[in-house]
Amino acid sequence: MNPRKFRHISLGLKSILIVANNEWRAFMHNKGLLLSMFMQPLIIYGLLVLALSENIGPVHYEGLTIPYRQYALTGVLTFFMTTQMSQAMYHATVDKSYGLLAIKFINGIQPWHYLAGMSFFPIIGLLFQSLVLIVLGFITGGVFNVDLLLLSLLVLIISLEFWSSLGIVLSTRISSYEQRDVIMTLIFSPISYAAPTLYVFSDHSPLIIRLLAIINPLTYQLKALRTIAFGIFDGLDIILAIIITLLMIVVAQLILKRMPLSLSER
Repeated sequence: MNPRKFRHISLGLKSILIVANNEWRAFMHNKGLLLSMFMQPLIIYGLLVLALSENIGPVHYEGLTIPYRQYALTGVLTFFMTTQMSQAMYHATVDKSYGLLAIKFINGIQPWHYLAGMSFFPIIGLLFQSLVLIVLGFITGGVFNVDLLLLSLLVLIISLEFWSSLGIVLSTRISSYEQRDVIMTLIFSPISYAAPTLYVFSDHSPLIIRLLAIINPLTYQLKALRTIAFGIFDGLDIILAIIITLLMIVVAQLILKRMPLSLSER
């Protein structure tokens, strides 16, 4: 059977709901993962950021002077965004390894439906962690403006689509969970720190840091997030973050359309 000849069949938008429903059930049944997601804001912000804020003075950012803990809190949000990409990679790897991807495409789920549905798990996980972080930040004075911060979550979700789509693309090239873990540890964990998440980007930063920040898409997504969270509202930053996401979605869709499919993987 050649699954590719069925790719012209489409269930329409309801196929997104089918994939998303499976992701929702997976999310609700993974109690250990929920506990891990709950602990991450407590560890990264509650221990690291709050400890650093006692020794780091106010941050000067885009004409504003804000406490370090408020600046770093937005960076921590993007940590969660990149780590949630591993969930998209994991589930897409399962689909490919057990032939579920081919079955889904055979039954009328188009690549862009698949991308949209598979992002549901990371989105729910990101919102869950963001809620924990915002509550913690509100208690400790780490929130610049709660209304603006909640509004900035829209940029966070849009940017998450970039990382989820990238994770699904990478899953087409890996064949084991060990390879996924190596990719996340050696490549994408450093990406989170190469962007100005916990430090302020400036012309006086070391050259290697400036180069890594410039080529890092997270840098521009973080800038778009902060332009809303701190009430600056630079439209160019927001548009750039949206364009980056749209380009990755298009690339991911093209790859999924052309990748070889099988009902089993050896």
